[in-house]
Amino acid sequence: MLLGIDMWDGTARQVDAVFRQGTNTTYPLLLEGRAVAREYGLDRENYLLVDHEGVIRYLSDWRSNPGKRFDQGAVRQAIAQALEAIPAPEPPPVSAVAPVSWGEVKSK
Repeated sequence: MLLGIDMWDGTARQVDAVFRQGTNTTYPLLLEGRAVAREYGLDRENYLLVDHEGVIRYLSDWRSNPGKRFDQGAVRQAIAQALEAIPAPEPPPVSAVAPVSWGEVKSK
């Protein structure tokens, strides 16, 4: 899931007029996100990828690379690593599967 966070605590109208329309953003934008931004140490426009456990997997650094805040290759790699870190679901126990006779299968 991709979400944007308004860390400037603007109104819905301001965020729509200044950011969404200016960037043609189509993903959801969360309002009043300053506290969340501070929790992750964000102080300006950043791209941030947080995994299912709240661990930062990617954070753009606009200070060291102002011309390229978004590194698509690095983001893709961080997404792949985050997905690999999600544990596979446990298979259901065999006893939970109801036995079905061949006659029942043929009649359906």
